Amino acid sequence: MIEIEMAMKPDALSSTVKKAAAFFRSKETAEISREMFQFLLNPIKENLYNFILKSLYFSEDADDVYQDTVLRAFKYKNTYDENRSFKTWLFTIAHNEIKRYFNKTKKVPDTLAPAANLSSAHDTGDKTLVQDIYEIAGQLNPNRRKVFFLFYDQRFSIQEISQITGLKQGNIKFILNQAREKIKQKLGFKGGQNDGYNK
Repeated sequence: MIEIEMAMKPDALSSTVKKAAAFFRSKETAEISREMFQFLLNPIKENLYNFILKSLYFSEDADDVYQDTVLRAFKYKNTYDENRSFKTWLFTIAHNEIKRYFNKTKKVPDTLAPAANLSSAHDTGDKTLVQDIYEIAGQLNPNRRKVFFLFYDQRFSIQEISQITGLKQGNIKFILNQAREKIKQKLGFKGGQNDGYNK
């Protein structure tokens, strides 16, 4: 069933997801609820884990935070509004779990993962370029680092990042602009290239 639905056109798939969410919210069909939750989670679970992993500086605790995120999402699944993006809703929960992690552990490493971990996270592309960019991201505080990865890695829009983090859109643009300027200085870029966030 899932394989057939995933092969549909985007509009049809969007409609299918909304119908799935309606079942997913039903309190009378617990078994279907679990199936529908898994149906919605499967296409984005890898992106979710990678976001948590990078936000936690590739800490081994990322597995626990990921599990906490999924469990909390399932626990509060009936609060999900099918008219809203499931991915945005789930990443909002992840954002809060990451905040809870740092508040609880007080762990704020100075840098991101070593080059070995970075290269394993990016199988393609220029390793040196990736390492430089992640080094810059590692200099950001946890909240700014999340904004960085939500935009550049997960490709969320400014509006979606605002929904996830609770930050104002102007603040998000300011954070991204600072990160972009640091990258340009680090890599020696010149000129006013548009990275697509002024929208």
